[in-house]
Amino acid sequence: MNDKKVLLIILIFIIGAAFSAGIKIRPGTILLQEAPVGETYDFESRRGQNITIGPVEKNITYTISAEPAGEGGSQATGYYDFPDASWFTLDLDTISIEAGFEGDIGMWMDIPAEDGLYNHHWLLGIPISPVPVEGKGTQIQVGAYLLFRIETESLDGVIPACAKDEIVTVPSRPRFVDVLPGQENTLVVQLFHGKASSGLYEVSRLDPESPVAQLTILGTPGFPRLANPDWITYPEEIVIPGEEEGGSPFPITLKIPAGAQIRRFEEIIMIKNDKTRPAFIRILVNTKQG
Repeated sequence: MNDKKVLLIILIFIIGAAFSAGIKIRPGTILLQEAPVGETYDFESRRGQNITIGPVEKNITYTISAEPAGEGGSQATGYYDFPDASWFTLDLDTISIEAGFEGDIGMWMDIPAEDGLYNHHWLLGIPISPVPVEGKGTQIQVGAYLLFRIETESLDGVIPACAKDEIVTVPSRPRFVDVLPGQENTLVVQLFHGKASSGLYEVSRLDPESPVAQLTILGTPGFPRLANPDWITYPEEIVIPGEEEGGSPFPITLKIPAGAQIRRFEEIIMIKNDKTRPAFIRILVNTKQG
């Protein structure tokens, strides 16, 4: 299922709910970057977020759960299935809400302390389904399916645990810090994937005007997309070894023209071929004005 279809389904659920059963859910989606590995993440204390349903128009009961998004038939470009739904905890699996009121569901995440779990881009599905009310005949009750984007902490020097066909960059968020305009800087990341054999991949920037950039691979808060793509160069093709053969070095070179007045920006590049789902690398840049 492509990104436009996924978005359309979500909108149909939400809009249809608003006019039939009165369902309102927030947040509609989440982008969690630098999701910690090896510690419990409490969404309410860290982000002020619970899943809130309502206010509802009539008494209603919902079931709610977490699952790898692929189990619900959903995909998002650059993201792979959340590996284990037991790492994501909801404080309720059933919630009953009275007419005119809201219901809150707390949520936590506990990714195990394993080196292989850094640097991943995962997609988690949250199905919210109404429980039929006896004696109400064919009354329409509408549910929803939320998609949460989880990007685990970026860490260099580790070997990722790649799912089948998953491409992982180590580190996943290479960062140029205190760069002086006019100087050239190069970082080398390692590319891994879960395929048994090596493969040739194309590399290109993500068009910031494309549906994928606007709806799927959301930007890092506080880092606008790079407006001058020629400032960052990299190989346009790369061979990534098989899963038992280690990673492939991938150089990224940055040169901001002397005198450029810019504090920070982000560039996103895609890695793909016609046999594997695409992956992406976030490149973050902070400059230092001399």
